[in-house]
Amino acid sequence: MYFNRGKYFFKQIFFEMPNNILLSQQLIQIPSYSGVNKEVIEFLKNYLEKLNFTCDIVEFSSSDSYPVNNLHAIYNPNNSSESLYFAGHTDVVKEGDLERWTYPPFAGKIVDDKLYGRGASDMKCAIACFINAVEIFLKTNPKPNFAIGFLITNDEENDGINGTKKMLEWLKNKGQKITYCLVGEPTNPNQFGEMIKIGRRGSISFKLTVHGKQGHVAYPQKALNPITILINILKLLKDHKFDNGNEFFDASNLEITHISSPNSGSNVIPNSAYCEFNIRFNNIHSSKSIAELIEYVCQKTVGLDGKYQLIHRVSGEAFLNSPKKLATIVSKALKEVTNLDPELSTSGGTSDARFIKDYCSEVVEIGLVNETAHKIDEFANINEINQLSEVYLKILKSL
Repeated sequence: MYFNRGKYFFKQIFFEMPNNILLSQQLIQIPSYSGVNKEVIEFLKNYLEKLNFTCDIVEFSSSDSYPVNNLHAIYNPNNSSESLYFAGHTDVVKEGDLERWTYPPFAGKIVDDKLYGRGASDMKCAIACFINAVEIFLKTNPKPNFAIGFLITNDEENDGINGTKKMLEWLKNKGQKITYCLVGEPTNPNQFGEMIKIGRRGSISFKLTVHGKQGHVAYPQKALNPITILINILKLLKDHKFDNGNEFFDASNLEITHISSPNSGSNVIPNSAYCEFNIRFNNIHSSKSIAELIEYVCQKTVGLDGKYQLIHRVSGEAFLNSPKKLATIVSKALKEVTNLDPELSTSGGTSDARFIKDYCSEVVEIGLVNETAHKIDEFANINEINQLSEVYLKILKSL
């Protein structure tokens, strides 16, 4: 069966769910970079209010970041104490060079059973799929025995300061509790249904400046080369084996991302050298223990007479949710829809699940394939969008 939605046709693959594709297109067609974007948030608010959700648009601002629009929506006709939330983000990364896109990044064009556009994979289609699943679920279950909530931010891709983290505190202050939470990040590396996330590695970034003594390269005895000291520090850190990983986590890893000095000439030893590096660490460590190790290596290498500045920023601690009720339900739903046994993983970068874990009984990340996320010609497969809608519906029916 084929449905005409707007100017596109698509093949219905599993069961009648035309709105998930249309809604995905509509969301993609609203460019929504991180920060204030009332259009995309108000679009979702208006849609959910038609489904009898109670909605609040909440804007947070701060001196250290830009203001952000966030959306909270709740459906709870029975005043249930148990709840299932869907957490996601509407903000997208910049589209890059427009000339390299086969189709305009905000057109939401469907070609060969693929929906193209910035945010298709990460993660507007997932938002559309859960809304669609809820819409279908409520037609036959208008008074479920659990509340259904949405926590949507327009600030996950960048600072993440005035988004989900502050919304969770806002919910806590209102007395609204989250029992279970699904996060719609694209969790699958290659094929839909192969992976869900039950935890994430921690992330800590460092900026290190080593100070030396400027001089002529022909008279190194009269100077102190900070680049040499910096290289020695970085070699020690790269050679250091943090751990061997464990059942759910790969080994912790350090990557150098930037090295520079103020010099532009080849005959001058600079007075300082600078680098940046990031460590993705597992739950064997904490950000505090990592920071203490880096500080120790710097002190030992620079020596008592040397000078350096080391600052760090923690994006998130490593965490692991022991697989419980929600992970079991999600795995079963994926198996029924895709015939795959999903891997319970902690791989990849950080996500807002690192904040949500402290406010709910269990959080599980399940979304589309991430292979084209943030790339030119980002897309989502129509078949997999339909499968994700079906998985979300099965989860709702299983709680």
